[in-house]
Amino acid sequence: MTEQQHELLNRYEEALRSALIKHVTEKGLLEGQLLEVEELNEKWHAAAPSYMADAVPEIAKYPLVAIAWAMYEGMGIAVLWDKEWNRYEGVEDIHKMLTEPRGFDCMDEYITEILIGIPLESEEAAKFEDMVRSCAERALSLIRKEQVEAQSVMAFHVFARTTKVMFALGVAVQLRRMGYNYVKVNAEVVS
Repeated sequence: MTEQQHELLNRYEEALRSALIKHVTEKGLLEGQLLEVEELNEKWHAAAPSYMADAVPEIAKYPLVAIAWAMYEGMGIAVLWDKEWNRYEGVEDIHKMLTEPRGFDCMDEYITEILIGIPLESEEAAKFEDMVRSCAERALSLIRKEQVEAQSVMAFHVFARTTKVMFALGVAVQLRRMGYNYVKVNAEVVS
């Protein structure tokens, strides 16, 4: 990959991150920034190859699913981190663990119903699904604006960056839903 392509990907990722943070902030789900947990980002890095193996074949027919499920995965991992991380931190491929119960196609339902605890037929689940879908639609729109040749190496990298941002967004939204937020701390230095 050339330096120019790498810079293009970095600009794309930052634009996508900014657009999605703004979108979910306007919906009242974040406060203008992502809540991040480094060990969860590391879990995504380890699980991304498995995620890509499941998601890439879906791009042609179900591009929103291929994008959106990364956000669900972020939300699911945030729940596990909050509740029982000592039980899950040693899992090498957390993606496989999240898809085993119902498969990749139904991972969204498993995470929504079982991990997050929202009944699938509820109004809350419908709002939840709408929020994830609207984020995936915005991401897909930004991908298309890049005008990258379909099925090219660059297209793969743009998709990979997109899923990375969607995962981070899922983590942040779920952490906020569970009551986490950044608090400004004034630390006085005593000499």
